[in-house]
Amino acid sequence: MRYYSVHAPLGEPISPERFAFIKDGFSWPALFLPVLWTIWHRLWLTMVWYVVFVLAIAWIGRLMSQDAATIMALLGAVLLALEANNIRRMALEKRGWEEIGASFGRNISEAEARFFATGLELMDPRDRRAAILRAAYASEPGPETSEEPILGLFPEPDK
Repeated sequence: MRYYSVHAPLGEPISPERFAFIKDGFSWPALFLPVLWTIWHRLWLTMVWYVVFVLAIAWIGRLMSQDAATIMALLGAVLLALEANNIRRMALEKRGWEEIGASFGRNISEAEARFFATGLELMDPRDRRAAILRAAYASEPGPETSEEPILGLFPEPDK
């Protein structure tokens, strides 16, 4: 299960379409396509710093050896991928967004379903631990009962 922090803009009415779910952990797109990743998430300052980093690595490669530059470039790319989602969180905070809760799920769709299944009353950031626990242990949304026959060893569902 992955942990997702949920962010919403301050000062606006609560609108689930505006929520941002940010996964905690390593970001593969930031590792392989860092410039496109920063453009996609509108992290302009991060992109500028990444370009400066790449130019510094190219300069080090000319002064020293290509092996040293390659190792430094790989370490820098891994560091960016490790911190990419934290950079997104900080950028949202600077733009006036607030972390309103958290959720868990195998993917973002399941995390969204768990978060919205717990209801919007968990929007109080002061009660963050309880919100995380409610989202983590919320029942998965399942299909409603239907009149269609059930295939398998048990002909009728238990109620």
